[in-house]
Amino acid sequence: MSARVNARVSARVTPLVTPLVTPRIHDDRGSAMLLGIGLVAVCLLALALCIDGAVALVQRQALLSTADAAAIAGAQGIDLDEYYAHGATAATRLNPTDVVRLARQHLIGSTTPPGMSVERIWSDGTEVVVRLRAPLRLPLLPILPSFVPDHLTVESRAQLQYRPIA
Repeated sequence: MSARVNARVSARVTPLVTPLVTPRIHDDRGSAMLLGIGLVAVCLLALALCIDGAVALVQRQALLSTADAAAIAGAQGIDLDEYYAHGATAATRLNPTDVVRLARQHLIGSTTPPGMSVERIWSDGTEVVVRLRAPLRLPLLPILPSFVPDHLTVESRAQLQYRPIA
C-alpha cells in the first residue's frame, strides 16, 4: 500500500501548467554605454548651438555698430545754405544728398563685416535711416534648417535735434 500512496503524492506535486515566463536570451549589459553615448551626443549638439548662437550675436552687434556709426555720420549732413543763412535753429534740416554721401563715405572708410551690403540709406530731413545686411557665418553648424535665416539685417536711426543753449 505504501507504493500507491507515494505515487499519488508525486502526481499531485507535479505542475500541470507550464510557466508563462521564458528565460531571457539577452541581458542588459551595454545599455548604459549606449545611453551615455547618446547623452554625450546631445551635450555636444547643445554646446555647438550655444557657441553658434554667441557667434551670431557678436556678428549682429558688429553689423549694428557699423550701421549706428554710418547713421551718425549721415546725420552730420545738414543743409549748409540754410545753416549759414539763418544759423542753427529748429528749422535746420538734413540735406538728403549729403546724408547719403556722408554715410557711404563712412562705410567705405571703416572696417565692415565681410559680405556686408547696404540695403538702404534714407533721410526725411530730420532723421537718417541706415539698413545693412550681411551673411550669417556660423563656425560649427553651417548647414541650418530652412527656418533659420542665412543673413543678418539691421537698421539704425539717427536724428537731428536742435537744442538752444540756455
